[in-house]
Amino acid sequence: MRALILGRGLSGKGAASLLKSLGFSFSFYQDGEDIPSFSEFDFAVKSPGIPVNHKILRYLRERGIPILGETELAYRFSRGTIVSITGTNGKSTTTAMIHTALRAANRKTFIGGNFGIPFSEFALSTDNETASVIELSSFQIEDLLSYRSDVSVILNVTPDHLNRYRDFTEYKRAKLKLIKHSDVTILNKDDKELKGTKGDNILFFSKREAADAFIEKGKLRVKTKGGEIRVPLSELPLKGSHNEENYLAAALTLSLLGLSEEEILLGLKQFKGLPHRTEEVAQVKGVKFINDSKATNPDSLKKALESFNRVILIAGGSDKGLNFTHLKPLVKERVKAAVLIGETAELLSKTFSDVTAVRRAPSMEEAVNIAFNLSEEGDTVLLSPGCASFDMFRNFEERGEAFKEAVLKLKRELEGKS
Repeated sequence: MRALILGRGLSGKGAASLLKSLGFSFSFYQDGEDIPSFSEFDFAVKSPGIPVNHKILRYLRERGIPILGETELAYRFSRGTIVSITGTNGKSTTTAMIHTALRAANRKTFIGGNFGIPFSEFALSTDNETASVIELSSFQIEDLLSYRSDVSVILNVTPDHLNRYRDFTEYKRAKLKLIKHSDVTILNKDDKELKGTKGDNILFFSKREAADAFIEKGKLRVKTKGGEIRVPLSELPLKGSHNEENYLAAALTLSLLGLSEEEILLGLKQFKGLPHRTEEVAQVKGVKFINDSKATNPDSLKKALESFNRVILIAGGSDKGLNFTHLKPLVKERVKAAVLIGETAELLSKTFSDVTAVRRAPSMEEAVNIAFNLSEEGDTVLLSPGCASFDMFRNFEERGEAFKEAVLKLKRELEGKS
């Protein structure tokens, strides 16, 4: 068997590793290269970043060559339980939360997918006792064929990636496709796009009302066949409304996987959060600096702003065709000034300049310095871009690290002068 791997990124390299272990031969194709002779290949493996209407995919379909997504390929050679997590926001945190709790309960578990570790890299290491916790983007869900998840979670669906999808409806359809590939699907009852979803094997979590998992009197309450699991929120390390949603989804998932109340509490307590998600970097002269570089869309920016008062906001980045107008009341209420970076700086300036003071910065270091000069003791400088990073950085991690470096440099300089 010979495969054509479309893309040389993480997914492509993961697929190559799996195919090599299976004894398959393969070749790579990268966008811009000469199109190979398709008669040489039995199937193709598609990286999620390649749009479904890409010319190379049209050529393959016209010649009857099967196309598998990297996640689909990995699934076909994996064993054990599959847990799938998606959502516009919160999916990496919830994925890591579930994985951490499974490890704490001494379950054999792997983590991967959109999380940054291709499923292909560990598919052959799974066995019937394994629980693979897979974060899925809408791009990966588009490519699913025979993939089957024992438990899936859809945390929320808000506008994103509108530079790839024709409209929000198409993006939402891609997310909800996961339901068709799941034995049980857990949905957020508080999300207006998910609340009315019907199905035989759908469970709900909610912060606002009774559901299969909900919050009452400061406790997570999870209904199970044997009764109810109760976990005190006060004992869990991550704070904020968005993390309450993540905890509810994780606790309900873990209960379905057979973990006890004690195991769930222990596992959730052990998870301390991921970098670049409302991560406190330092305090400088009474000003707190928060790194929320993972906020790559307006809804994630909204949730960050809801967690802080007296904010000097650093925002902006690569344009994904998203609208920020609905954030104006929150920006007016919480943001003392906004320092804008990247290609969306002009758009954000036009959107927010009538509700808060606006400044521009050509680099992250200058943005940090301007933000600090605009701040007073007790303020929070919040990097929560609301946009992708690709205009100035390779990814959100590099953007977050640049912010942290600039903050720590500022702290050293000021402490050296004092």
